[in-house]
Amino acid sequence: MSRTTPSIAVIIPAYNAAATLDRTIESALGALVYCTDVRGLRTEADIIVVDDCSADATAAITEAWTARYPVVRLVRNTENRGPGFSRNEGVRQSTASFLFFLDADDVFYPNHIHLCLTELLADDALGYVFTRMKIDMPMHDDWPPSLDESCPINFCVRRVWHDMIQGFAEEDDFRTYRTEDTLYRKCLRELVKHKKINVETCEQFLSPGNALDRQKQKLSVAKSEWQSLGIDDGFVITPQMEEVVLARLAHVAKLQGAKA
Repeated sequence: MSRTTPSIAVIIPAYNAAATLDRTIESALGALVYCTDVRGLRTEADIIVVDDCSADATAAITEAWTARYPVVRLVRNTENRGPGFSRNEGVRQSTASFLFFLDADDVFYPNHIHLCLTELLADDALGYVFTRMKIDMPMHDDWPPSLDESCPINFCVRRVWHDMIQGFAEEDDFRTYRTEDTLYRKCLRELVKHKKINVETCEQFLSPGNALDRQKQKLSVAKSEWQSLGIDDGFVITPQMEEVVLARLAHVAKLQGAKA
């Protein structure tokens, strides 16, 4: 069991997120307060908002939070690079050993950081843990467990494993089609011991153009039915993406061989 003060970072990629960012940052701060002040688990923590060249008040909102709570930090990309790069850049700007990711239109519940961190500190063999999410839209009962396995917001990973799998894919096509989080979780799942905590600790909201929005028709029917109904789930894999996926999975297989 780890006994030193754990260092954590909550990475929030943000692009034109002014409408929801206050709610998101407030939820991350609330989860930190619950972990430290309510449950007594002290941490060294940063909440890092990575502004991906927003044209709205995303940076100003973050700076207002920083003025009140120095634990909140602003990192600004010099050009728009997408969520994969932004998550990785947040990690690069931190020295934290435990990584949380939160999208700028979603929220942590107060219990999220404490539950995840407690499980990881209790078992050094665990590479990451993940929880159940509340999904802000109707869907068939078949889908929530699958979403829990692939979402970027409901888990905590040890930094060493983030680095081992080379972080999130940053290539242009992943930025366009927003599937870097699915590949990231697949690599982790195949490589390292993990555990699901069967408690809702965060909420993903439906927003125009986000993953839930693109898949809402598919998610409304049973897994066994959506393809036969001719539903387009919005998933695209380009030659560039296929090349990256094959390379990442080959890298993971090599790491698995080194572990054996």
